[in-house]
Amino acid sequence: MIAIDTIISQFSTEEQQEFIKYLNYKNKRHDTKNVQLFKLLQANYPAKEIPKKLYGKDNKTAYHGLRKRLWSSLLDFMATQSLTHEVSVELDITKRVLVARNLLQHKQFKTAFKVLDKAEKKARESLHFSLLNEVYHTQIQYAHTTSFAPPLEILIEKFTANQKDFLQEEKLNMAYAVIKENLQKVVYKGEVISLQTLIQQTYKRFEISEEIGLSYKSLYQLAQIVNSVASVTKDYFNVAPFILENYKDISSRLKQTDKHVFYHIKVLHLISNIFFRKKEFPESLHYLDLMYGEMQKQKKRYYKSSVLQHQCLVALNHNYSGNSKDAIAILEDVVDVKKYDLEVMLDIHLSLIVFYFQQGAFKKAQQTFSKFYHTDKWYEEKAGVEWVIKKNLIELLLHIELGNISYVDSRFASFQRKYYPFLKKAGEQRVITFLKFVKQYYHAPEKVTSEAFKEAVENSFEWKDRIEEDIFVMSFYAWLKAKMNKSPLYETTLNLVKP
Repeated sequence: MIAIDTIISQFSTEEQQEFIKYLNYKNKRHDTKNVQLFKLLQANYPAKEIPKKLYGKDNKTAYHGLRKRLWSSLLDFMATQSLTHEVSVELDITKRVLVARNLLQHKQFKTAFKVLDKAEKKARESLHFSLLNEVYHTQIQYAHTTSFAPPLEILIEKFTANQKDFLQEEKLNMAYAVIKENLQKVVYKGEVISLQTLIQQTYKRFEISEEIGLSYKSLYQLAQIVNSVASVTKDYFNVAPFILENYKDISSRLKQTDKHVFYHIKVLHLISNIFFRKKEFPESLHYLDLMYGEMQKQKKRYYKSSVLQHQCLVALNHNYSGNSKDAIAILEDVVDVKKYDLEVMLDIHLSLIVFYFQQGAFKKAQQTFSKFYHTDKWYEEKAGVEWVIKKNLIELLLHIELGNISYVDSRFASFQRKYYPFLKKAGEQRVITFLKFVKQYYHAPEKVTSEAFKEAVENSFEWKDRIEEDIFVMSFYAWLKAKMNKSPLYETTLNLVKP
């Protein structure tokens, strides 16, 4: 069954009101129940009880017919909304080209080329390369007929340059698809491949040049690739300049257009995440503010689909800036949202568990953890191997703090069997080393403050500079350091991540 309620939940309040107006306009009979069904779905009314609520009895046949008709109306409404929000510029350009061609056929050359000039300007501003192709095609076709046309050689140069831009965008789209498909093997299946080799081979295959900053969409695709690589290599330090340079270039050229609001939001989130992982929290929050501003555009069309990602990253920034109360309050406010992106909500739950854990609120952390009732295999498919490894690590530490040592032993053995081979192949020896010391601690906690233990720990890890070291790696190490120094965990964590 199509999840109509999930689609409805993504509508803004204004869109919901507009859809009800749309249904009332379409309804030719007063006894049509589509508006009533929409409101029930909007209110998360129990699905099994809806037929009886609508018809006074459990008339499933009539209910399913009504759902199908509501779905059809939803499709029509969403298509109309898309045309209104997304295609208005394209329609305007297309109309100008058609009018210009009509004028040219009637030898109204001066007016026709003025119309084409305007169409060219709009198409260039919105980076719509296929429509630019139509504009240049028409100008070239009639260039020889009138002095009002630009010089033919200039038009040919523009047309040739535009073809390169169009082809570049399509190549990026194909490269993005190929690389992302292969990255699924790393993130979700636990396979280990050379990411650098993959990118080089893919770029070579599609003959992609270095001049790639075309639009928010293409930058988002490239940033996704770079961010995926960074999430595996833990190297966010070296990817930031590349993304920021291209972002600033695109922003300077697209100041007056909302053409790619969806992709603009996504790019800003990626940039914010990179600054967070680099522990540059004010910069991360700055780009999150920009992201929030973009979320208000187009009548908050992309607000609901972006707000959880936004709030999760805001909370993470606050937590590692020393504002743990604000961080916890932000996530507690959204953790029980009914309709959500599963992967984002898993991050929210895990982040909230970490925040509670850092404050010593182990019972609260355990209560939140109890909501993870699926198998590790299920979570691997939904959120990836790395997420599952972090979940297992925090679970081990949580049960150590709660004194559930027998449970820790069984979970430790399971983790070692499942994930040590992957960690070794992925070059994550530090995780294995960390767990070796964790095991020593929970079997003999009195030894952790000894100089011998501290020296063994110090000599066992190779650390990057603070700004380059992964913030989540530091967070786990902070637990061990807090035990060695008998210091509060949160304070120890902040001391590790601050400049």
